[in-house]
Amino acid sequence: MTRRMLPRQIFKNLRGVAIAGTFLFATQAFAYSQSIIPDVSWGGKELPASIPRIVDTNGNILFLDPGFTSIQYQRCVLDSLLKEANEVALDLNLKENIPITASNLVRAYISPFGFAYSEGSLGNVSTANYVYGAERDLKFSDITVTKIDDRCRGYAEQYEWPLSLFDTNAAYQLATQWLDAVHMDVAGLNRDYEAAVAVDPYWNNVRIGELPKHTFTPIYYVSWLVKGKPPYSAGGGASVELFLPTKTLLSLKVDDSRHILREPIAFTNLAALFPGKANVVTNFHVKHVTIDAPGS
Repeated sequence: MTRRMLPRQIFKNLRGVAIAGTFLFATQAFAYSQSIIPDVSWGGKELPASIPRIVDTNGNILFLDPGFTSIQYQRCVLDSLLKEANEVALDLNLKENIPITASNLVRAYISPFGFAYSEGSLGNVSTANYVYGAERDLKFSDITVTKIDDRCRGYAEQYEWPLSLFDTNAAYQLATQWLDAVHMDVAGLNRDYEAAVAVDPYWNNVRIGELPKHTFTPIYYVSWLVKGKPPYSAGGGASVELFLPTKTLLSLKVDDSRHILREPIAFTNLAALFPGKANVVTNFHVKHVTIDAPGS
């Protein structure tokens, strides 16, 4: 059974957004929506004319194909992700072959530019030991040990500790040390969310937030949860999973980008990353578009 999946929406690269079918789709999809305003500035620069898109009469983007990208852009992001991975590995003193280069990666996923532009998610790179991701507002946001299920299964089979050894404070201190090491705002997380420490429910065969009755496997889950909502409901700020006996980091993820103190990956040469020319559809008045309701 696979516990964790990193779903990635795979978009077909339509390229020619000016064709009639795509234009019709865009008018229907965005007739009643605001313009696409990304959460990040992409260096504060306007998009080059080589990126196809549909804009309103004020130049605001209404549609940008989420699958649009270029080889130059993919290579640039890969280089940036490698730089982040090396910094994080050093900050956390991980057992990695430094420097991490493209040649010793086992996998890399680079989000298409169109998707990254609207979502701020750049992708991730994987070594034989860890997966490093920049998934929030162009910033490094998470790291997960590779084959995490196999690792946790081994712990569950080998470790059964008495409840007298259950130690939430040690787990919390270790988690916050790691967050601080990779420049996450622990004080801000504690201010805006409620910190909670529990054993991993899956590998301890208990409900979320519960403790086993007799023995437990010391895989801890430290979370920053939305205040006033049920425990472990959606929308939390961050989480760290760890195996306490060996002080092993299993995963670290910060969802609230306000509390990622790292600088976003900068793109100052978008025109060079997207050479050539493209169609930009203009003169489209959103307020004048009407759509008949289904069945009318």
